[in-house]
Amino acid sequence: MTLSGVALAASFIPTIAHADVLEKIADRGVISVCTNVNNPPLAFLESSGETKGLHIDLLNDFTQRLSTQLGKTVKVDLVPVLPANRVQFLQQGKCDILFTSLTVSEERKKLVQFVEPYYYAAGPALLTKKGVTFSNWEEVKGKAICSNQGSSWNVPLEQKFGANIVAFQTQQEVDQSLRDGRCAALVSDDSYLQARFLNDKEGIWKDYFIQNLTPFTEGPWGLAVRFNEPQFTQFISSVIKDWNKQGTIIELAKKWGLKPAPFAVKAHEEAIKL
Repeated sequence: MTLSGVALAASFIPTIAHADVLEKIADRGVISVCTNVNNPPLAFLESSGETKGLHIDLLNDFTQRLSTQLGKTVKVDLVPVLPANRVQFLQQGKCDILFTSLTVSEERKKLVQFVEPYYYAAGPALLTKKGVTFSNWEEVKGKAICSNQGSSWNVPLEQKFGANIVAFQTQQEVDQSLRDGRCAALVSDDSYLQARFLNDKEGIWKDYFIQNLTPFTEGPWGLAVRFNEPQFTQFISSVIKDWNKQGTIIELAKKWGLKPAPFAVKAHEEAIKL
């Protein structure tokens, strides 16, 4: 994993006493990171086997800062996860940090420690076959909507709008079910669906289009750790604050073909005023 195309600032490295997890990382010389490697352009495997993406660029920068903080080189052990098991993997100690597009919710706050400030945000959007149109979210009532197990959009779509969520464990299953006509639409983060078309070199999705309805919510994404890790949490928080100040996430979003989320733009504008 290498960083390119963006000047990532590593000048602000606070001095923090080691928490237990930091001591373990220092002893191992390795940080275990749970992420979804089937989520372009955030993280994905190239044919060469190398993992790339926006999250991977951020992770490289984070690891450089962590190495400076600990006074030794820290390597990354990527632990692949799916939306259905990512929280459980963190809880079970299979990784030190959950570094993926995990939407913050009150329910998830009971399960993991989200680090503030949150670093990005996305809203829900629908992917449908051309000719299938939804003018508002109320029109999903009674319709089969394909999604990932564990997606934060599933509960509100079912409970508030009456959709029939058909959830699958992997993104490939979700995609194939839409193409097979098993659902009227696929719901996902708008940023992910943007990338779907940018990376569709084979024209698989040429007969489909994104329906960006007025979002019923914009879900902030947070990096997550286990509870009672205050020093590790403080270190992560300081890194995110510097990303906001430097505009790192905005530049990386552009690099990977995404329109920067208003959430990220606002965070940068507020950070440079401090």
